[in-house]
Amino acid sequence: MSSERKRLTRIFKMHGLSLQASALDTLLDVVQREAEVGRNKADVTNVIFSIIDEIKDRRILGGGNNNSSGGGRGGSSSSSVVGNIVTAALLEDVVADFRRDAKDVADEAVQLLDAFHMPRLDYDRMRKNFTLVPFGKEERTLYGEAVAKVDMFNQRYALVQQRILRDASFQPKLVTNRIGRATQNNNDGKEIITITPVESLLGKSGRRFLLGMIVQVEEGKYYLEDHTAQVPLNFTEASLLTDGFVTENCIVIIEGEAIDGVLHVHYMGSPIVEKRLESIKTIGLQNTDIFNSIGSLSEYEKLREQEIEHGEDGMFVVLSDVYLDSPAVIEKIERMLAGYSDFNPLPIFVFMGNFTSKPLSSASQGTKAMISYFEDLANVICKFPNVANEGRFVLIPGPNDPGITGILPRGPIPNYFTAALRSKVKNVMLASNPCRMRFFTKEIVFFRDNLVSKMRRNCLIEPRQESTGQLSSHAIKTVLDQGHLSPLPLSTSPIYWQHDHALRLYPFPDALICGDRVEQYFENYAECDAINPGPFSNGFNFVVYRPVGETSGSQTKSDVELCEVP
Repeated sequence: MSSERKRLTRIFKMHGLSLQASALDTLLDVVQREAEVGRNKADVTNVIFSIIDEIKDRRILGGGNNNSSGGGRGGSSSSSVVGNIVTAALLEDVVADFRRDAKDVADEAVQLLDAFHMPRLDYDRMRKNFTLVPFGKEERTLYGEAVAKVDMFNQRYALVQQRILRDASFQPKLVTNRIGRATQNNNDGKEIITITPVESLLGKSGRRFLLGMIVQVEEGKYYLEDHTAQVPLNFTEASLLTDGFVTENCIVIIEGEAIDGVLHVHYMGSPIVEKRLESIKTIGLQNTDIFNSIGSLSEYEKLREQEIEHGEDGMFVVLSDVYLDSPAVIEKIERMLAGYSDFNPLPIFVFMGNFTSKPLSSASQGTKAMISYFEDLANVICKFPNVANEGRFVLIPGPNDPGITGILPRGPIPNYFTAALRSKVKNVMLASNPCRMRFFTKEIVFFRDNLVSKMRRNCLIEPRQESTGQLSSHAIKTVLDQGHLSPLPLSTSPIYWQHDHALRLYPFPDALICGDRVEQYFENYAECDAINPGPFSNGFNFVVYRPVGETSGSQTKSDVELCEVP
């Protein structure tokens, strides 16, 4: 054994590394275990070289100083690389990293983010830069002061405005024509669109393009407002150029003419969208890392490699309107779980409310009934021991579920109601509405709301008749165009002002799964998968979503399957 100790010490010294005595003992255990499983000496030596390569990679990423934190595939302050010395903690961490199987990698790739703990992306209009404000760095309350409401709408407008002004159609390029006169054109030679501030309309005639938010200053009277001023609107001759609903608090691009202090709208459209990767390039990778999981570009690339290698195993089974007070629903859940009980790895089950067919009273009888319904769900899951022990369940409250209702974002279902479920099922996550999940580099937003009915009731102009899209398509395109999950009047959809950022969709997520009480729906819009699983209580519909359905080289493609329990 002494000769083996000398050999290992010599190999590490040849690579500029010094083994502590405790680390050498750990390495000898590794060599012994590898020999016991039948590996020959050459294979064992290759394992040692792989360990050395990983340690050297961590030295490069961590800078090889006392303040480094491991880097690489894992690592913590207790297993940092300190100069050329290899500690037992570092060696154990590296070895454990190599022994992770595909399931371990997939498990670590999933991360749930609560709406009330989400970092806030702030845009400074003067400096034209972005800042990601981490949770805990600023005081946020449920009932903010009036200035918080002003800031909420300012940020909504600023984020859309900077997106619009970066589009080629709005960026002038000076080109001199033959007679020496300068005209404004974009790169394609087409005339650009110039956005006129509302305050500049005074004293100007002719048609102008404006960008602003539709607000109701007086009852029944709507105005267009930007950061400079507001002007009354006349929709009598307005024509829509894009799909979607137009409601109060929507941001729109308008072509119109100001006559006698009123802006007469000729054409109106939604803001131009921007794909996720384009937004990330503008904002910066660090400012879009809301999960605090990607410390550098190299870590992002490693995560992408893991996504390509193991991502196809990941699957989400999403149900909405899971009425636990319905025996038929319980029966169908059991049948659905039976179909997935043999999967390896198991999918992540996402159940969105409402969890009862009608709101329960806050009296003791209603509370007891709700507790019993979740216990019924636990009993069904426990019929499949593998699912109860290894499966992961995410519960997202609906508009009528227990808790503080009626205001977005809304908190998780209180622990009191789900105690029996959590005691019997190992992995139950109680999420806010909305919530976000990370799967490797993919971001998925889950939201439960009756979007279509709300938008239809508050629609100022009927959606385009020539559009072939169904109402779900109009609703989804509205929230994505607006970059916000609830671009509606606050009287219809109240919002905690200091938590409005949790409802924003900028940059676009990779997938938006919105549970609504309308038929199933799927569309890929600007490289964002927009999905509605449909109500499980009506037709027993659900959706299976694979963020990495297939891979081709360094590219991945998602897969969506609209399903029904027979």
